Amino acid sequence: MQMLPLILLCGGMMLLLTAASFFSKNYSLNRIKSKKVGDGQHGTARWATKMEIAQTYLHIPFAPVLWRKKQNLPAMEQQGLVVGCNTAGKKVTALVDTGDIHCVMIGAAGVGKTAYFLYPNIEYACASGMSIIVTDTKGDIFVRP
Repeated sequence: MQMLPLILLCGGMMLLLTAASFFSKNYSLNRIKSKKVGDGQHGTARWATKMEIAQTYLHIPFAPVLWRKKQNLPAMEQQGLVVGCNTAGKKVTALVDTGDIHCVMIGAAGVGKTAYFLYPNIEYACASGMSIIVTDTKGDIFVRP
């Protein structure tokens, strides 16, 4: 007998929802467009030009061997995220995004997340005096004494 009000309330809600969908004519799939993906829209994505890259990112000589000896350290104002590099012979220049950003790196196994993204960013963060938080669920970057 205590369940009767609950059953009546649920039944009333179902009746109300059915009536609302019937009278609003939103119960059919007739309004879905039958066009291909994109629906005729064209995006504006493109590759950045060399001039845009030069204006957007700082070009910092990447020298972790010297940085570990406290030589040629980047300035404190140059803190940021290493997002790429330019290589000419043995000379490497890091492209550093100095914006106020956060980063999540996601990729399949073996694409170089640790070697080509994480390690350079750890080196740069330490050299420029920047704080960094890194989570490593597999334990690849754990160093045992």
